[in-house]
Amino acid sequence: MHKLWEIFEENVDPLTKIVHVPTLRPAVQKALVDTSTIPRSFEALLFAIYGAAIMSLKDAECQRRFSAPRRSLLSRYTSATGKALSRAKFMETTSLVVLQALVLHLLSVRDVYAPRAVWSLTGVAVRIAQTMGLERDGTFLGLSPFETELRRRIWWQLKLHDFRTAELCGLAKFRDLDMGVESPRWPTNLDDDQLHPGMTSLVDESDKVTDILFVAFRCEMTNFAASRVAEFRKQGKDPSMWALHTQDQSAKARAFIELQDTLETKYLRYCDPSRPLHLLTMLVGRYGMNVVKFLTNHPRKWISLDQTPPEERKLVWDVSIKLLEQHDMVQSTPMLQPFAWHATYFQQWHAFIHVLDILRADPLNSDAAKAWKLVGNTYENTPAMILDMKKPLHIAVAKLCLKAYGAREVAMQTATLNPGPTPAFIIRLRQRWETIKAKQRAQNAKSFDVVHSSQSQGTVLDESNSVFIAITSRNAPTVNVPDRGIAPQMENLGPSVSHMQNNPFDFFTGLNDPQYGAGDTGFEFPSTEDSNVDGFDMTTVDWEQWDAWLADSNVMRPYPA
Repeated sequence: MHKLWEIFEENVDPLTKIVHVPTLRPAVQKALVDTSTIPRSFEALLFAIYGAAIMSLKDAECQRRFSAPRRSLLSRYTSATGKALSRAKFMETTSLVVLQALVLHLLSVRDVYAPRAVWSLTGVAVRIAQTMGLERDGTFLGLSPFETELRRRIWWQLKLHDFRTAELCGLAKFRDLDMGVESPRWPTNLDDDQLHPGMTSLVDESDKVTDILFVAFRCEMTNFAASRVAEFRKQGKDPSMWALHTQDQSAKARAFIELQDTLETKYLRYCDPSRPLHLLTMLVGRYGMNVVKFLTNHPRKWISLDQTPPEERKLVWDVSIKLLEQHDMVQSTPMLQPFAWHATYFQQWHAFIHVLDILRADPLNSDAAKAWKLVGNTYENTPAMILDMKKPLHIAVAKLCLKAYGAREVAMQTATLNPGPTPAFIIRLRQRWETIKAKQRAQNAKSFDVVHSSQSQGTVLDESNSVFIAITSRNAPTVNVPDRGIAPQMENLGPSVSHMQNNPFDFFTGLNDPQYGAGDTGFEFPSTEDSNVDGFDMTTVDWEQWDAWLADSNVMRPYPA
């Protein structure tokens, strides 16, 4: 318990600030001495802290410190958190402590459950927060300065999590960011020791770096995005398509300079790169500004690479390379390892796809060696991109990657250049690809036998079998069935309603079932009618198709294993 608390303090709290550590620490120390007197609300918070601590570690560190694999430890503590939240009756709670536990729990499971499941659970947390009045600033509710500030931190951490999870589900990221007069203000830039329960007023906000640096910085980025989204809405435009709405180059430049000046003036110029949290903020700051630059110059607005102005093509290529570099630095820099857990959830897939597309189209690009090194590092930092081929996005990226590397090999041989040894990640991808193709051939043969047998016997296949065959068969015809979402399998999605009333958290703990918690469907092909792995056409990038693959990789499947 003591080790887990220390890990939470070091790895998780600086990036979340969901709890106020100076106030919480004495209660934790008391709990470590005597666990028999812990209130149920505080028990839930403790287990959530333990789960978040394990979530922030890599497997090797879990083995070294706790002699157990990360997966089993995380499962143990998140399951315990679920039970503790259920005992605390979280669904009807008015306790800020229970809400803190729930928000920490969401962070712990966000890389375990499918994003659609996490987004749904986040919606529950948002509703609970709303019933507790967190969507209004505490100054309008007559609350103390300390509680007002704590509620601001919890609310915005929850909303930032909600925005990103929605984005991973294929939805507009800031679609419900409406800042009214009474909406919670952004967290105040103060050190933790400047806050205490008995204070009668907040001290003046600091203009220097404080303990809440990273959270304040993220909120500043969100504030910028909110103003852009509001502007697009006034113009009747889709806020998710930044590149299509910002054709005016001078407007692009003004918006970017405005963001850059704000971040530099308020935060980055005070950061000391020798301190891990400061270095992380500097990297995330550069990363965030490059994300904005990429979004406002997104290649989706291009008809084709050949018709793209050279200067614009170079701009987006340079920005994409920087995004890969900065993402790799956060994950691989030794002094940032306590915070590396935060990076995977914010990977910019479109920049990665664009780099691979350029490498495919221009295999002898002057920066090709550097780009392939970054691509390899991305695969090394994210093993699931090779190990988890149940996600359409992973399959599509793998196909594009192999196509690009094949083009590189051919181009270098043609130019009588030595391509050097094949990278390990390419070898693994090729082996994985052959395995997938073999499985698909076997599945196609099986599906053909089922169809042939059914036709010869006059049997009519039901809708779900027809859809399954359409997904997995080579050259399968389009099968039109009603769009029923996950309705066909609702009876299999967990405990009965009557049981849920007795134990409402079964809805959460039941998500440990891989049937719908991890998107495991028993087949490794995208659920699209052109899902045949040999049918992926990577000659040009269809961004709408890539968006569909990204969304489809994150939704819960309607078909059981």
